[in-house]
Amino acid sequence: MGCGSYRGEGRVVLRALLLLLVGVSLPAVCAHADTFTAHDPGTGSVAISGPWQFHTSDDMAWANPGYDDSHWEQIRGDDTWGAQTHPGHTGFAWYRKRIDITGASKSLAILMPPVDDAYDLYWNGQKLGSYGSLPPHAKWWGFGHSSVFSLPVNASGNARGMLALRVWKSPLSSTDAWTIGGLNAAPIVGNGPALAMQAMEPRYEAERRHLPGFLMAAAIFVAGLITLLLYLRERTQWLFLWLAVYLLADGLIGFRRLDAMNYGLHFAGLQLYLQFIESFQDMSLWLLLLTLFGLSDERRWRRGTAVLATIYLLSQTVDIIVLWKWQYAGPGMQWADAISTAVYTMTPLFIFFIVGFGLARRKQMTLWPVAIAAFLYGAYNMTFQLSSQGRRYTHWTTADRLLAWGIHVGAYSFSAPFLLDLMLFIVLLFTVGRHQFMERRRQSEIELEVKSAREVQHVLIPEETPAIPGFSIASIYKPAAEVGGDFFQVMPQAEGGALIIVGDVSGKGLKAAMTVSLIVGTLRTMADYTLRPAEILQGLNRRLIGRIEGGFVTCLVLHLAANGEATVANAGHLPPFRDGRELPVSGSLPLGLSSSVVYDELSFRLQESETLTLYTDGIIEARNSKGELFGFERLSAMLATRPEIGKIVDAAEVFGQEDDITALSITRHSASEPKTATVSLTAQIATA
Repeated sequence: MGCGSYRGEGRVVLRALLLLLVGVSLPAVCAHADTFTAHDPGTGSVAISGPWQFHTSDDMAWANPGYDDSHWEQIRGDDTWGAQTHPGHTGFAWYRKRIDITGASKSLAILMPPVDDAYDLYWNGQKLGSYGSLPPHAKWWGFGHSSVFSLPVNASGNARGMLALRVWKSPLSSTDAWTIGGLNAAPIVGNGPALAMQAMEPRYEAERRHLPGFLMAAAIFVAGLITLLLYLRERTQWLFLWLAVYLLADGLIGFRRLDAMNYGLHFAGLQLYLQFIESFQDMSLWLLLLTLFGLSDERRWRRGTAVLATIYLLSQTVDIIVLWKWQYAGPGMQWADAISTAVYTMTPLFIFFIVGFGLARRKQMTLWPVAIAAFLYGAYNMTFQLSSQGRRYTHWTTADRLLAWGIHVGAYSFSAPFLLDLMLFIVLLFTVGRHQFMERRRQSEIELEVKSAREVQHVLIPEETPAIPGFSIASIYKPAAEVGGDFFQVMPQAEGGALIIVGDVSGKGLKAAMTVSLIVGTLRTMADYTLRPAEILQGLNRRLIGRIEGGFVTCLVLHLAANGEATVANAGHLPPFRDGRELPVSGSLPLGLSSSVVYDELSFRLQESETLTLYTDGIIEARNSKGELFGFERLSAMLATRPEIGKIVDAAEVFGQEDDITALSITRHSASEPKTATVSLTAQIATA
C-alpha cells in the first residue's frame, strides 16, 4: 500500500481513534528501497527501517546529498556490517539513507544507537555531530553509547534530505569477533526530549542491574583502606599489605565496571586503567596466598614469584603501549598484542601451583576454603580469558556463556564474576583474620616464654656479689633483644679472690638464653670440683658437644687469687685488656665444636691499681649508619684513658649496637685499702 494513502480522510479518522485509545502518536511510515518516509512522529518515535546504501573506504564527497550512490551495495541498518557482508572489516565505511519526514515539530531528533567505533553524522552535507574522534587523532570508547542529535525541520514541518554516516572501526584486537563494525541497531527518529530519555534508559538499566556490584566494590574498597591502616600501624605484618593492595585494586575494578558502562573511558584510557589495576590485584593475590600457605619463607618461591611478576608486568606494559597506538595497528602490532595477551593470560596458572604446593606443605583444614575459592576464581578467569582469545577464528561462544551465568533477582543481576569475587573476598577476610588471631596467640605464648626466660636470666646474671677484699668489680650487661646470649659469672672463693667467667653464645634470643642457663648451671657445678680455668673449659666443652644444634660458645675463664695471681684460659673469646694493653692469651676453638680440643692457660700477676677489662664482641662489632665498626682501635684508645666501664658501653651503644654487650672491669687495690665488690647490672633493651 502506498504511503500517500495515509493522507486520506479515512486514515485520519482511524488515526484519531487510535490516539484516543493509546494516548500516543503513531508515525505513518513507509520505506522505499532507498528512501525512508514518515509523517508527524509527534511524541513517539520510529526506527529507520529498510536498507541503507553502504560503501567501505572514505571520501568526504559522500556526505554531499547530490552524490550518486546507486552503485553502492545495500545492507540493513539494524545489524553490524561484520554480521552481514563485511566480516572483519576495519577502517572507514559510509552509510547513506534518504529521509522524508512530513508534519514534524521543531523538536525532531535522531537517536543514534551504539556504533563501532567512532562516527560523524551528516544531514544534507552539514555535520550534525560526532561520537568519539576519527583519525588521524582517533578516540573511541570501550562501550558504545546512544547519542541524540537534532534533525533540522523547515518552516513547513518537513525534514527531507540525505542522512550520511561516516564510520571508523578500529583494528580488531585479539578478543574481537569478525561480526562487529558499524551500526548495531537501526537509528530512531522522533521527539527530541523523548529520545533523550530513551537514550538514557540503557544507562539507568545498567546502573540498576550493576548496583549490587557497585555496593560490593565500595565495601571491598573500604575494607582495603582499613587493612592498609592496620599495616601502617604494624609495618612488619606483610599479610596486611598484600590484602590491602588486593582489596583496593578489586574495589577500583568494581567501580570501573559501572563507570565505563555509564560515563565511558576511551579505549586506551580504559585499557591503561584496567590492566594496571588488575596487575596489582593479581600480584597481591599471589603474595597473599604465598604468605598464607607459608611458601613465602622459601627462597625459591620468592625468586620464582619475582621472575613471574616481572614477565607479567613486561607483557602488560607491551600490551598497553601497543593498545595506546591501536589506531595504527597493522599485522605487526596485532601480533604483538596477541603474544603479550597470551603471556599475561596464562598467569592465573600460578594460583593453581600456589594452592597445590601450599596444601601439600600445610595440610590444614582451615586453608581449604581459601584454596577452593582461589582455585575457582583462577579457573573462571583463565577459562574466560582463553576462550576470548582469537574468537574471530575459533568462533567460540564460551566467554559469552560464562558472562551470562549468574543469579537474577528481580531487576538485579548477580553475575558469576560477582559471586566468585564475593566468595573470595569473604574467605580471604576470614582466613587472614584467623591467621592473625593464631599468630597473636602464638606471639603471646612466645612473649610468656621470653618473660620466663628473662626471669631465669636475671637469676643467673649476678646483680650483687659478696665483698672481695682487695678488688672492685664493675659490670654492665645490655642484651640486643628481650633475652641475650652473653653471660658472666663472678664467684667469690672462701680463701679470697674469685672465679670470673665471661662468654657469648652464638645467636641471640630465647634459644641463646636457654643455652646460657645450661652453661651457668654447669659452671657452678664444676667450680665445686676445680678452679683451674683450662679444666673448667674442658668439662664445659664436653657437656656442650651435640647439645647446641650447630652453634658454638666463646668463653673466657679467669681465676684471680687474693694476692693478685691470675690464671686465664680462653675458648675462642676476645682476650682481655690489662690497663689498655691486650693480654697475649692464646685463643682455642670455641666450646661445642670439637671434643678433642685442648685449652692453654696463661698465668700473670695483677699489680695494685691495675685494671683488667673483660668484654664480649658486642662492643667492637657495633656498627654506625655508614657501616663502620667500632673496632679494636677505638676500644683500645678508650681503655688507655682508664674510663669507667659504663662510658665504654655507652659509646658502643650510641655508635650502633647490633649484638649483646657485656663488659667487666676488675681493679686490684692494696690490702690497706679495702674495697667492696660492686656489680652494676643494666638489662635495658637496645633499639638500634
